[in-house]
Amino acid sequence: MTAEQKKKFMPAIVLTSICLVVALALAAVNMFTAPIVEENNRQKEMESLRLAMPDGKDFTEVEGITLPDTVKSVYRESEGRGFVLLLSTTSQYTSGDPMNITVGIGTDGKITGIRLTSYTESKDFGKETYPDTYVGKDESLDGVKLVAGVTYSSTAFREAIKAAFRALYDNALLAK
Repeated sequence: MTAEQKKKFMPAIVLTSICLVVALALAAVNMFTAPIVEENNRQKEMESLRLAMPDGKDFTEVEGITLPDTVKSVYRESEGRGFVLLLSTTSQYTSGDPMNITVGIGTDGKITGIRLTSYTESKDFGKETYPDTYVGKDESLDGVKLVAGVTYSSTAFREAIKAAFRALYDNALLAK
């Protein structure tokens, strides 16, 4: 290789070397931080479960069951108090990010607690107060009204809660 050819290819070789070193450094950082990030996410999820079932002690994920699209996972409370479900839904006006909901349902078939963990739509439908209107309700959701002005969001919320009950009853986790 001539001096002129070396001069021509040297910037590409240097840039490739720098990219390789940076990629290896990022891989090393990821190797050390991934378990920490995973543990932090697990703790956040457990806190969400405890908020939805305040008397709950520990939760184990129920596996091998068929779930509606809205229901992402089901957890059984370790002392037999009931189940906590993680839900994700969208309305036709959702801006791409789903509405995430954590709902606790006791063995009596009533909602023990509910948290809206993610809601990014511009119109607020009472994300701090509306979910609380579901506490103590059974699958009929009698007395829970849709919110005027944000009927698509509140309808999506309500349908997600209905899917949670369906998941428990269809998989015989709760008896009617």
